[in-house]
Amino acid sequence: MRDRRTNLSCGTREATSERGFSLVEMSVVVMLILIISAMALIAYLPTLQDARFDAAMKEVVDQVRQAREYAITNRRYVQVSFPTVVVGGVTQYQVVLKVRNDLTAGAGALDPILSAAPIESPAQFYVFPVAPDTPDAFGKGAAVEFEGLAGGPVGGMLFQSDGELVDGATYQPINGTVFIGQPGKNSTARAVTVLGGTGRVRGWKGTGALWARF
Repeated sequence: MRDRRTNLSCGTREATSERGFSLVEMSVVVMLILIISAMALIAYLPTLQDARFDAAMKEVVDQVRQAREYAITNRRYVQVSFPTVVVGGVTQYQVVLKVRNDLTAGAGALDPILSAAPIESPAQFYVFPVAPDTPDAFGKGAAVEFEGLAGGPVGGMLFQSDGELVDGATYQPINGTVFIGQPGKNSTARAVTVLGGTGRVRGWKGTGALWARF
């Protein structure tokens, strides 16, 4: 009789242990996972935003440097421009590099486009009105400003074979800045400066009040 009770007791324990988690316990676990995931996402979003605007700034830096290197290597004038275009109903902020063969071979020569690279969305060419100029102090009157002019000089901005960035009309070295950001979000402020006399390109990261070299 004792052995039978013992066997029944063991069978009950085994049945209980094989029952697994209850629905309430599973619900609690799922809820905890969702809460932790939401907290992680909230913490990650600023980092993701930061990375996107860093990528936009790097794209501008890389494209401008590419234009300079091509001009030096191939002994050509390379024009840099920063147009805003609509592609498939979507606004794109681009860095366009074009070889100006017409300046050396004469009118009618083909001027091939080397690249037309859009910057990382949602970044745009934008200057925060209350933000200070970068430490290079090349001007902040417009999102794209070269030689003190919004959008740059009429003759365009050209890299020449010695690496200088010059005015396409006077061939004098010009300095300029491309500002990047998203309206209403000061932490997205970025800038790229170009020193015409040397062709030096710098990236800057801002807070809307201060700038630091990237």
